[in-house]
Amino acid sequence: MRQALTSKSLDALKAKSKRYEVHDIYCPGLSVRVSAQGQKVFSVKFRFGLAQKRMKLGVYPRISLATAREKAIDILRQVDEGIDPTKRRRTADMKVESVCRDFIRLHAQPRNKSWREAERILEREFITTFGQRDIREIKRYDVLEMMDAALARGSNYQANRILSHIRKLFNWCVERGVIDASPIVGLKPPTKEISRERVLEDEEVVRLLRACRNDVYPFRQFAPLLLATAQRRGELAEMRWSEIDFEAKAWVIPSERSKNGKAHVVPLSTFALEMLNEVPRFLDCDYVFTTTRKSPVSGFSKALRRLSEGSETTDWRWHDLRRTAASGMARNKVPPHVIEKVLNHVSGIISGVAAVYNRHVYDKEKRDALEQWGATLTKLAEQN
Repeated sequence: MRQALTSKSLDALKAKSKRYEVHDIYCPGLSVRVSAQGQKVFSVKFRFGLAQKRMKLGVYPRISLATAREKAIDILRQVDEGIDPTKRRRTADMKVESVCRDFIRLHAQPRNKSWREAERILEREFITTFGQRDIREIKRYDVLEMMDAALARGSNYQANRILSHIRKLFNWCVERGVIDASPIVGLKPPTKEISRERVLEDEEVVRLLRACRNDVYPFRQFAPLLLATAQRRGELAEMRWSEIDFEAKAWVIPSERSKNGKAHVVPLSTFALEMLNEVPRFLDCDYVFTTTRKSPVSGFSKALRRLSEGSETTDWRWHDLRRTAASGMARNKVPPHVIEKVLNHVSGIISGVAAVYNRHVYDKEKRDALEQWGATLTKLAEQN
């Protein structure tokens, strides 16, 4: 039976010996079933593919006729869009913590070799503060407050890093349709960054090596190895025993961890090998530097402060040890293009067309350079 359903006509429907159904003229697909006991249940019928389906909407008068029509129209709209409304769909979690985890897993990790830095900053600065809030509620002033807090504690460059990573997060959210627009469009970095030129003098290196000997694993060996290998902090932090060939005296950084995406062979000098021989090895753990046996070493800021105080040196960062090593090799008359190869720089002295045709890997030259630099470090260490 078909009729124009109204509240008055619904109230007038009476129970019969058998269940019967009335179809709404105004909303095709919507109907109300009246049971033998007099209960009136709204439902909507539709065809999805080849199947005829029905969905229960609610019992009258607990839901009104107007609400039933709204629900029916929404379901029919989903069908028109190719969505089966009978299939339960997971509601997207819009909490900051959940969205950040998805951003790291789906975007940062596959595309960025230094994704752990993004994860660390988002975890410490963004998730800790706003983790349980809906990301759609985050406003411009929320991000400004985080940056202001970093500036207040003297972490000027960190404020820039916070803005950079959160900007990437919001841009990704816009692309995915999580938010309509980024709340920090046009927001500028609070600090103008100046390229660092800090290089530790020999006397400072002497004091630093002394402070390392008075320290404990893992930074007792970590800092000298940063100097000896001239590699990046993150690459050394994730060093595995399985990557080290003690017979060949070489460490191979795999392409997935190398910043330029290419495997990099680092010759190990006698000094570097002596440092590695001091490192304890843990059962069923491949990490060279770890305190948990399950993840790479962390706590770099605290260790830096401790070693700076112990060595009575100031204004240096972990990356400055890499620059110090490069400068030390240059003083040893190592050619610039060999230093570039040691550092695993793609651009530099050999770049552009020259890099395309010059495929020489300079393994012998790299080994000689690092061995000379290791001998220099040995002499400096003996001055303590």
